[in-house]
Amino acid sequence: MGFFHSAHFAYGIQIPDTDSGRLEDGIPAGTDVGFLNAGAYDHEKSYLVTQHTEVNLGGYGTVHPQDATAEQYASWNEQLAAAATALGVTPVAEPGWIVIPAIS
Repeated sequence: MGFFHSAHFAYGIQIPDTDSGRLEDGIPAGTDVGFLNAGAYDHEKSYLVTQHTEVNLGGYGTVHPQDATAEQYASWNEQLAAAATALGVTPVAEPGWIVIPAIS
């Protein structure tokens, strides 16, 4: 059995662990919000995200958080809050750029 290593760089919030089926069905349509279940093998955490890049081990990725406007950040924050409310979950922290090492 092999392992797959990657890292996620995303703008979003960590939420209490939530089944991916519930996330798919519960996130309001027409928003920029998606979800991730990622982290260490058998210890994945749940996240609501608006922007997301995944980089595989040995790969390279570039993101430009400074290119987003204050209005985009405000919109993303509102959408993340609305998605959390729709799911009935309380975010673990405020929205921000998150780096998530993942092993599966």
